[in-house]
Amino acid sequence: MDDNAKELTRIGDGLFKKKLTWDELNQDIAENFYPLRADFTSPFNLGDDFGTDLMESYPVLAREQLGNAVGAMLRQGDWFEIKTGFDEIDEDPANARWLEDATSRFRRLVYDRRANFVRATNEADHDYVAFGNPVLSVEESPSRDHFLFRSWHPRDCAVMENGVGKIDHLQRNMPMTARNMKRRWPKTIHSDVETACKTDPSKEFKVRHVVMPVDELYGSDRKMRRKYAGMPYLSLYVDCDHQTILGEGGLPVFSYVVPRWRTISGYAHGFSPASITALPDGRMLQSLARILLEQGEKAIDPPMYGRGEIFRDAVNRYAGGLTYVDLEADQNIREALMFEEPSTGIGVGLEMKQDVRNLIAEAFLLNKLRFPVLDGMPILQVQALLEESKRNLLPFFGPLESEYHLPLLDTAFAMGINNRQFDFAAAPDGLKRYLQNEDGSPGGELTFVFESPLNSQEGRAKVASFQESVQILAGAAQFDQSIPTTVDFKKMSKDAIKGTGAPADWFADEEQQQTDEEAQASVSRLASAAAALKAGAGVATDVAGASMALQEAGIAA
Repeated sequence: MDDNAKELTRIGDGLFKKKLTWDELNQDIAENFYPLRADFTSPFNLGDDFGTDLMESYPVLAREQLGNAVGAMLRQGDWFEIKTGFDEIDEDPANARWLEDATSRFRRLVYDRRANFVRATNEADHDYVAFGNPVLSVEESPSRDHFLFRSWHPRDCAVMENGVGKIDHLQRNMPMTARNMKRRWPKTIHSDVETACKTDPSKEFKVRHVVMPVDELYGSDRKMRRKYAGMPYLSLYVDCDHQTILGEGGLPVFSYVVPRWRTISGYAHGFSPASITALPDGRMLQSLARILLEQGEKAIDPPMYGRGEIFRDAVNRYAGGLTYVDLEADQNIREALMFEEPSTGIGVGLEMKQDVRNLIAEAFLLNKLRFPVLDGMPILQVQALLEESKRNLLPFFGPLESEYHLPLLDTAFAMGINNRQFDFAAAPDGLKRYLQNEDGSPGGELTFVFESPLNSQEGRAKVASFQESVQILAGAAQFDQSIPTTVDFKKMSKDAIKGTGAPADWFADEEQQQTDEEAQASVSRLASAAAALKAGAGVATDVAGASMALQEAGIAA
C-alpha cells in the first residue's frame, strides 16, 4: 500500500460523494432532455429503449438543436486566429503573416483526422447545453506527432478549484480489466491483478486518473520537485482497490478542460441555465402529452358500456370479431350499448402544450439563433440590429468562447509549443520582442480570437459604414474641398477590407508600402513630365521651350 495512493483515493472518494446530488440532478435533466446520457445514477443495459418514459420528443429536439448550433455557428471555416491581443503588433503586416502561418499550422494539427477533435467537441457541445459542464482532455499521441482530443462523461469526473477559481485538480474514474492493466503497467500492478489475468482477464478493477499540481503532492520533497522541474502538473494512475500508484509523470499544462456555462458560489461544477429553466416545463409537457394521447385515443375509439345481463363476454370490436349476446326477439342491441362522449378539452390541452413548447424554445434560445441580413440596410438600423443580437446571444456565446474554446485551444497550443511544433526563431523581430524580454525571460503570450456570427456581422457593418461615409464625404466635398482631408482614407479602407474577412497576406508590410508609394509617385512625375514635354513641343520646338514647360510642371528647377 502506497501512502500517496491512499491519500489520493481518500480525497477522490470524498469528491465523488460530494457531487452525488449534482449527478442526481443531471440524471433528471438527462431523462427529460438527453436520454442517451441518462446514466448518471442508473446504468444502461444493452437493448434498452432510451425514450421509454417520454411521451413527447420536443424537449430532446430543443436540446439537440442548440447543441448542434454550437459547432455549426462557432466552428465553421477559419473560426480562430492566433493573435497577441495588441492591435499595434497584430496589424503589422510582417507579424500578421507569421501569426497567420502559425494559425494555419495549428489548425492542421487540431483538425488532423487522428486528433478526434470533431467527435470530442460534438459530444462536449451537448454536455455543455444539457448539463453546463462537459469534460475534455488534450493529450499527445504516443508518437508525439499529433494531438488526441477526448470527451469524458461528467459522471466519472470530480474536480477541485484553486484559490482563483480555476480547476487544477481532477480525478476521473476509469474502470479497467485486469488484462488491460497488465498490458499498460506490467511492472506495477498488484498480485491480485496478476492472478485475475490468469483466472478472469475480463475482471474490472477501480482505477483513477489524477491530474494535479506537483507541489500539492511533492511540495516538501525537493528530490521529486527537481525531477519534475519545468512540469507544473502531475499525471497519476491509481489502483484504488489496492491503493497503489500504477504510473506517474509530469505534464507541462493541465491536460483537462472543464468548461462551465454557469457557476454558483461554493460549487466547483457547472450548471446549464437552459436545462434548469426548462426542466419544470419539460416535466409538464410530458404529462400533457400523456393526457392528450389518452384523450385522443378515447375520441377515436371511445369506451363502451353495455348491460351485463345481455353481453356474456367482452365486446369484440376488432375486424371479424364475434360477440355472443342474450337478446329478446324484439330487442335492439343499440339500446344495450352506450359510448362515452369525447372530452371537449382537447383544444385547451393543445393550446397549453404549444405554450409550454414556446417556453422550452425560449429557454434553449431557439427563437434567438437567427441573424438579420444587413446588406442594403442604413447604418443606424444595422447598429440597432447588432445590439439586439448581442443582447440575446452574448449570454450564450460569451461563456463558450472564454470558458470552452479558449482554454481548449490554449491547452493544445501549449502542448504544441512544448513539442516544438512552432518555429519562433522565424518570427519577425517585433513579435520576438513581445514574446521575450531583453533578459531572455518570457514576455507576452499569444492568445486566440474567434470568428463568430456576431463578429462577422460587425465586420459587414464596417463595410457599410465605409460606403456610407464615402458618400457623405463626396457630397460635402462639393461645398468644401478640404472635407476629405479630415479622415484617414488608408485606415478607413484597411478596416473595411478587414471587415470583409480578407486574409493578412493581402496587405503589404510598411517597407513595401513605402516602396510602392515612391514608385507610384515616380510614375506620376513621369506622366506629368511626358504631358509637359508634349505641351512644350506644341508651343516651340527648341530646348528652351521644353525646359520652360518642365519648370512650370514642377519637375525641373
